[in-house]
Amino acid sequence: MPTDLTDAELVHACRNGQRWAWDALVERYQRLVYAIPLRAGLNPDEAADVFQVVFLRLFEHLDELREPQAVGKWLITTAKREAWKVLRQRPAEEGTVDGDPAVHLLEAHPDEELWLDQVMAREALEQIGERCRQLLWMLYFDQSQPSYEEISRQMRMPPGSIGPTRARCLEKLRQVLKRMGMLG
Repeated sequence: MPTDLTDAELVHACRNGQRWAWDALVERYQRLVYAIPLRAGLNPDEAADVFQVVFLRLFEHLDELREPQAVGKWLITTAKREAWKVLRQRPAEEGTVDGDPAVHLLEAHPDEELWLDQVMAREALEQIGERCRQLLWMLYFDQSQPSYEEISRQMRMPPGSIGPTRARCLEKLRQVLKRMGMLG
């Protein structure tokens, strides 16, 4: 399933002409790429144009990406540059709020970092296996906050093995995050 693949794996599949991989990559980053020009002050039509240019540039330069695992950062940088171009082409009378329109684009935005962290975390969770992913979800993310007894029943495991299994799953997750460069 394409959503289980890392960015690097999707880029590799795209390079090999796999249409499904391109679709998965666009789907993964479409909201982020569209949000950047909107946040920069472009209208929805301009943001849509930037979106198309950014993904066209990615398609054109796919084989040149030196760090396929960092495609998200590449997309952010490219979206900022394209939004900046649009802002620079506006007539002077339209003006900008704080002078140079690039000021807001050049700064790292917390939403972008959060988005990349979420993508990387999702990729890491996909790599630790279904049983670990399900257990960690129930322990840390499930809104219903199931008891150990409920987790035991749903996971079909003795309550006493939940803690040790959790520790092994967290270690797997830590190793994956370390390989992905998210942990030192």
